[in-house]
Amino acid sequence: MIFLLYDILLHASVIILLPYFIFKMAAARKYREGVPERFGLIKKGKLKRLLGGPVVWFHAVSVGETKAIMPAVRLLKEKRPEVKVLFSTVTRTGNRTAASDGAGLIDALVYFPLDLSWAIRRVVRSAKPRALIVVEKEVWPNLYRILDAQNVPVIVANGTISERSFKRFMRFKFFFGYVFSRVSFFCGRTKEDSERAIKAGVKKARVRTIGNLKFDIKPPALDPRAMEALSASLDIKPQDRVIVAGSTHPGEEEIILGAYSSLHGSFKGLKLILAPRHPERFAEAEALIKKTGIDYSKRSSSKGGDIILLDTVGELMTVYSFATVAFVGGSIVPGIGGHNLLEPAYFGKPVLYGPHLTTYLNMALMLEDAGGGIRVDEKGLAGKLREMLTNDLLRKRTGEAAKRVVEENRGASKRTVEIIEGLLRRAK
Repeated sequence: MIFLLYDILLHASVIILLPYFIFKMAAARKYREGVPERFGLIKKGKLKRLLGGPVVWFHAVSVGETKAIMPAVRLLKEKRPEVKVLFSTVTRTGNRTAASDGAGLIDALVYFPLDLSWAIRRVVRSAKPRALIVVEKEVWPNLYRILDAQNVPVIVANGTISERSFKRFMRFKFFFGYVFSRVSFFCGRTKEDSERAIKAGVKKARVRTIGNLKFDIKPPALDPRAMEALSASLDIKPQDRVIVAGSTHPGEEEIILGAYSSLHGSFKGLKLILAPRHPERFAEAEALIKKTGIDYSKRSSSKGGDIILLDTVGELMTVYSFATVAFVGGSIVPGIGGHNLLEPAYFGKPVLYGPHLTTYLNMALMLEDAGGGIRVDEKGLAGKLREMLTNDLLRKRTGEAAKRVVEENRGASKRTVEIIEGLLRRAK
């Protein structure tokens, strides 16, 4: 009865919001992509490559989750080449990231369907998944219920439950308790996440603290010639000092550009590579760069200039390798929670970030305990950047500590794949 009520409310929400989404689709192309698939209408040709092997459905919301799960996808395909991978995302940028990073691994890439019972059934009927792997914090009641009824295991990989979400789940425990009880295995990111999952309704025997998949992320393999070409296109010379500010949000570009402008005349060959989190904000970021009066260029079109706008998708992690010091956005302004701090750390770069961290707080604490991460507020950003740019020994020591954190915490992908394989054997 409760699921019938959930389904009715979900349908009502879709009907009420339909005019808004029609307007959005008319205004921006990105909202038009994958609309039929969001209602479970996937072209048969798109699923053709799923034939001939057990189908494992991976679902990741956007870029961060897609990159986090990809090492596990790669490892599963290496160990079980007969497995066919269905991969779904919610966002357009996530879809594009999956297409590039998952080339040769993903057999069918689709947009995730709305959690309408009939839409979910259409996809399940068409794809016939043997298992579902949901990345991080996605909870889809109808999807979990329908797969459980068909004895298809649901695995939460890199599982995390924020304090805010946990309170909501506990408030409606009569509903979410049943939903979480359908989870076949919860691979907790931290001990706290695992404890919350058990309290939310996942059976204790089905929960294990695995660690963070994001420690296993590696950049796309690029040969030396490709790296030289990328460096040349960014107009980066060996003697240059480079600040890479990645995954920035509204309100952060002004702060970063202000800090960079105050340092610009103090260092010869000081460059800033600015990478907004969302592609639709590239033009907005460019307008802010113009206001500084400093020569700039865009990755997509021109070469030269001390500020480079990284207006491409999927290159940020590789670009971190050129950094003298890195800043990770989504952290100076409140309400976002931060982004992956490990991407620059992978290359042994000092990692700076703001004080507003929730999702990535544990990661920040690990970096700070090791001496590889630096939390800084708006007023202190320019000073800390100056310190890192001038103190070679401190910069080297901080970068090495950051890299050590990455190296010492790898292995979550391997442990996750072992759990997936075990459930696949049982699901035969």
